[in-house]
Amino acid sequence: MARFPVPIINHENISVATTSGKVLQVEQIKQAILVAATAKGWTLAYQADGSILATLFVRGKHTVVVAIAYATDKYSMTYKDSINMKYGTQDGQPVIHPFYNKWTQELKEAIRLELLKV
Repeated sequence: MARFPVPIINHENISVATTSGKVLQVEQIKQAILVAATAKGWTLAYQADGSILATLFVRGKHTVVVAIAYATDKYSMTYKDSINMKYGTQDGQPVIHPFYNKWTQELKEAIRLELLKV
C-alpha cells in the first residue's frame, strides 16, 4: 500500500535529562548521541561547527540525513536530506514519507535513554 507524505517533524530544543540531575559536559552529550545512533544503525559525521550529521540507510533503497546540534542543556534534530523518501512540499510545508518521522522519533528516544544512563 502506498504511503502518502506527511509533514516533517523536527525535534528541536529537547532538554537533556539525566537520572542524576547533574549537568553534563558537551563531550558526554556527544558520546550519548554516538552510542544511541550507532545502536539504531545510523552513521555519524562530525561537522566543523560541532554538530553531527546522522545518516540512516534502509534496505539499500532509502536514505535519511538529520543534523544534530547539541549543548550541555539541550539538543535538536532537524531534517537535512533524503533519498527515495517522497520529500516535497504541500501548501508550503515540507513533507516526507511517514517512516522518516518514525525513524527520527526512534533515534530521539534512543538518545534520551542513553542520556539517562549518564
